[in-house]
Amino acid sequence: MKIMGNNLWTAAVLIGVMTMMMAACSEDNLQPGVPAFVSFDEFTFSAAANEGTPLQNIKDVWVFANGATVGVFEMPVTVPILEMGKSELQIAPGIELNGIATTRVNNPFWEPVIISDFNFIPDSIIGVSLHTTYRASTIFDWMEDFEEVPLSLDTADLGGNTAITRTNQGAISGSYAGIIQMDGQHKIFEAATFEAYTLPLDGRPVLLEMHYKNTTPFSVGIIAQSTTQVIKQEIIVLYPQEAWNKIYINFTDKVRESTNARTFKVLIRSYIDADDEQHTILLDNMKLMHR
Repeated sequence: MKIMGNNLWTAAVLIGVMTMMMAACSEDNLQPGVPAFVSFDEFTFSAAANEGTPLQNIKDVWVFANGATVGVFEMPVTVPILEMGKSELQIAPGIELNGIATTRVNNPFWEPVIISDFNFIPDSIIGVSLHTTYRASTIFDWMEDFEEVPLSLDTADLGGNTAITRTNQGAISGSYAGIIQMDGQHKIFEAATFEAYTLPLDGRPVLLEMHYKNTTPFSVGIIAQSTTQVIKQEIIVLYPQEAWNKIYINFTDKVRESTNARTFKVLIRSYIDADDEQHTILLDNMKLMHR
């Protein structure tokens, strides 16, 4: 995957992770004592009927005990925590932003698990079941799961000669997925959402969730629209995946940079060079959201 742009949010996240890890390893946190061991196997997820698929890719737990940072850990994991007796345990679900292992973030659209009277028992292993949902403050600007027609992605007048349609073969959830088929006669694909959306320009999180599977690279970006300009900007290039992959794409930085824009569309592009190649891109469960 290739990232386009400055990714200011990503840089801030990295700094935050480094700070957390240094805090977790500081001398203050390495005081002698017998820890309680807390075990986390997985984070399950559920979504309301109007929130689309519940299929997520939660890899990490961000752990806080009694108001202090413990650290960020990939599941499954057993975490030693130097606490005794009852106090607060907070666990937040984490993802890889833009699909990059070094850009792990605490997803701001999901509820953390807060156990206000967790009983820390030294020298004992305590398993914790984790479940989360979208925060009530999450605003879903656009969703496309390809279950209904017409589709909300438009290929007209965008410079491509390739359509996006539906297929009932191999969808990751539901009955249908979106399919883009490219060959010597259909070398260029470009689509955008029919609707344009008002997104926050002040740095509040803007995220696109989606599943994809592809045999040729394609890019995802935005079309920023002002009263005088329409600017297309790529955010990320997604390289071939043999199996369905879930990705969380950071739109925050590009939206914040578009200070003159009034509305935005999601943009998807791909092209091939060779006349004798055939490629397929599958898309599903696309959700644009902000808080």
